[in-house]
Amino acid sequence: MISTIGTTAIQAANGRTLSTTAPNSLVMNPTSMLVEMKNFIPSSYTFETKIQKIKQELLTSNLDCTAQDEENEEYLYDMQDLIDHLPKLPEIQQQKLTIPEFDEIEVKATDSVEIKKFIRKVNYEFLGYHCNHKVMDKDCDMVYKNISDLYKSEEFKTYDNFVSLVAKWVWQIRDKDRRGKVWNEQIKPAAFELKKTIDALVVLAGFISMYNAKMNPQCSKCKAAMRKYNYS
Repeated sequence: MISTIGTTAIQAANGRTLSTTAPNSLVMNPTSMLVEMKNFIPSSYTFETKIQKIKQELLTSNLDCTAQDEENEEYLYDMQDLIDHLPKLPEIQQQKLTIPEFDEIEVKATDSVEIKKFIRKVNYEFLGYHCNHKVMDKDCDMVYKNISDLYKSEEFKTYDNFVSLVAKWVWQIRDKDRRGKVWNEQIKPAAFELKKTIDALVVLAGFISMYNAKMNPQCSKCKAAMRKYNYS
């Protein structure tokens, strides 16, 4: 049996909760960085807080589109569709390498001299197995810097600004509806705004794919050692 050793403590980056799926691994949805979600204390429930909450609803495809006026309700559904039809960003993934830990092969009393000698040789080779992953681990440890770079990039700001704009439209529609009026603003963003946002998402997806390739390395030496041990 082969097991792995080594663990990584997962911390929050930019106030986000990062989830793990296995030891030394990290998975994060980059769209979570668009929303600054804090405890909604009534005394601090500002306009910006409302916008943040609407952004969260939009990004999770959970916008409440009910309205008194049918036309306003259609506008709300259109807002959700705007966000839903944007290109989706891949998850940020990190999987650090682990050093295989090999179980000792038992020498049985009934084994021949040749077999005992072979087993001792295999145990000697594999029980002390070690591999230096320092260089590859360095790339994996860049995960928080990579997330920070994405968060600060102009492309991410473009994406954030667009989602914020749609969230403000949602607030306006709901506000008009509460006052028994129909929202009559221009519903669709200018073509250049939408194209700029889509282009930004394509660039961000490229960055994330590049980071993921570096943060999910493979060690040919360890893979070869595991194959050899299993064959033995």
